Amino acid sequence: MKISKDEIIKTALYMFLDKGYTQVTIQDICDQLGITKPTFYNYIHAKEELILGLYDATITSLVNNTYQLVDVDTHYEQLLVIFSHLIKETRKYGYDLFSQMFIANLKENHHSFDMRDNLTALMTLIIKKAQDKKEILNTSPPDVLYTALAHAYTGYEALWCINKGESDFERHFFESLNAIVMVSDELKGKYQQYL
Repeated sequence: MKISKDEIIKTALYMFLDKGYTQVTIQDICDQLGITKPTFYNYIHAKEELILGLYDATITSLVNNTYQLVDVDTHYEQLLVIFSHLIKETRKYGYDLFSQMFIANLKENHHSFDMRDNLTALMTLIIKKAQDKKEILNTSPPDVLYTALAHAYTGYEALWCINKGESDFERHFFESLNAIVMVSDELKGKYQQYL
């Protein structure tokens, strides 16, 4: 039977979401796919490798579907759309998988949480346009603001994992976003539509 790395990862993610990361063994994945462990190890070197690309899939999906951004009236709202999408995808995969991704990267930096060039370029451009329109009043360089937002996001995501999904991730992050960028008064409450 011919198998691909993508099929292995897709099957493993489905099983992790169904039973939990620690409850699924490599043998379980092999049995589900009808492959042997040597075949598995031809494609995947360690179990944690199956979850290291969660951000990449999310970001690729987001950047490839930028049509969502033209449905809103302001550049600030475009930021809300993007971060809302990231939060929804994070919640879809759950705190269990993201906790495991944090653990794997604490053991050895697999760069799962590095900034991605395509998303950084998009967000920096949106922030610049929002500054030009006075939707964002913080005049710091757009790349500095985006870096601050990205790290705040990762921090709230880590707290969400620590609290086993029992935190108001969205509200806390969006309130911090407003504070970091110094959003204009008329747009301050807009984030509530994305909760």
